[in-house]
Amino acid sequence: MQGKVRKSERMYKWLGSSAVFRVLLVLNALVVAGVIWASRNTMLSDGWSYLRLAEGILHGQYSMWWQLGPGYPDTFRTPGYPLLIAGSLKLFGSWKPVLVLQFLLYAGSIHLSLLTVDRLGGGREGRSLFLLLLLPMVNVPFYIAQLYTEIPVLAAIALAVYLMVRFPVWTWRVAVSIGLLLGFAFQCRPAFLLIPFVLVGAAWLVDRNPGMARPQLLMLLVFCITVVPFGIWTKVNHGVFKVTPLEGAGSYMHLGYWSGKMPGYTDTYYLRNFNGDELLRFTPKDSIAANIRAYGREWEGIKAQLDPLLTAKDSAMMALPTYKTHQQRTYSTRYTLLREQLLTKLALKHYWDDPWYTLKFKAYSAVRLWVVGIQAETFKEASFMGKLGMLYATSSTGLEFLLFLVLVPLAYARKALSFRATWPFVLFVVYCTIIHLPFTIQSRYTVPVRMLMIILMVMAVLGLWGRTTGAAIRRKG
Repeated sequence: MQGKVRKSERMYKWLGSSAVFRVLLVLNALVVAGVIWASRNTMLSDGWSYLRLAEGILHGQYSMWWQLGPGYPDTFRTPGYPLLIAGSLKLFGSWKPVLVLQFLLYAGSIHLSLLTVDRLGGGREGRSLFLLLLLPMVNVPFYIAQLYTEIPVLAAIALAVYLMVRFPVWTWRVAVSIGLLLGFAFQCRPAFLLIPFVLVGAAWLVDRNPGMARPQLLMLLVFCITVVPFGIWTKVNHGVFKVTPLEGAGSYMHLGYWSGKMPGYTDTYYLRNFNGDELLRFTPKDSIAANIRAYGREWEGIKAQLDPLLTAKDSAMMALPTYKTHQQRTYSTRYTLLREQLLTKLALKHYWDDPWYTLKFKAYSAVRLWVVGIQAETFKEASFMGKLGMLYATSSTGLEFLLFLVLVPLAYARKALSFRATWPFVLFVVYCTIIHLPFTIQSRYTVPVRMLMIILMVMAVLGLWGRTTGAAIRRKG
């Protein structure tokens, strides 16, 4: 026992060294540089659609199909990130400065996370431990070099949570700032629509502070104001007031059900998503072909109801190839709304009628949202170095997620960590997991809250060590 205590003392002293802190900073910088260099020639599919929307904005249309003229208002994405890209195109004539901005936002997110650890009482030991746990997470800085929303949303959430920790009692400026930050997060990622309301509801349950009611309501008001312009745009262009895009949730829920039954299949009817050929399968191998046929029959039934709604503009758009730029087809309003309605209804019916498969597959999805997966065929065909890279990504994210599941609940159970001091971190992590469960498996969905997960792990470790930092955390509770 004394040997373990001495090792703990040495580790704590090592983490408290200023030299160790500086070395960990340098190592993280080198990892980021290496990841950016390795992915410098990669342009993932979603980046093209964001870029086309940004070009459309500069041509006076919020559309991926602005080249075809008016009449193709977008139905697929909120405008936050396309506006950011459009600003870069307008100022610099290129989208690449967005990647420079994302590098700065990532660095800023690390700085804010270190400040947050300090505010929670972590000290230099906590800051060093944060950098140590962040070091293996190559899946996070990967998105610096991609036209994806992950890094801007990561930065917005990091700042919002820092403000919550820094100001236990909000001034009106803090309330407005948090409302704007969460509004920006939503405009980039519509899945965060409910987070401000869940946040306020949880605060009323946990903190029970009547003095916070006004600033919290002000934050909600500011957030609601940020979503109204897009709702008005949707009303003007599609005839319905809707603050989220016309399509998305139902389609991803529908494919989110079928994806576990069709491993290795690429959808050809709508989203063109590849259904991961996971190492752990949820359907017998000899049933995959039959499931693909059943999926096709279901879509033929859907198309039979949708095809009569196709317009001449839809036909002109369908005649153009999309495989090179991965543009999402933008159909007429009536077509899009009916498709979303049909897919949502079918998805809910499938989940309800197939509960055992749903529970198993979604339990697995909850883990895979945090753990980078390995695709069986891709792994088999990869080079030796490619296989090593896949194994590293899976093992590093898997180990950290396992540590999180063990350390944080243990620290709460032993009262080494105050729930009242850290519940916003838990809320973001849990919300981000639950809100994405019905959809297809994408570990990138949790990138915006990865640093919050690491902060919780840091404070749990310090609390379990029984340091004065842990005591400070308990007093704040």
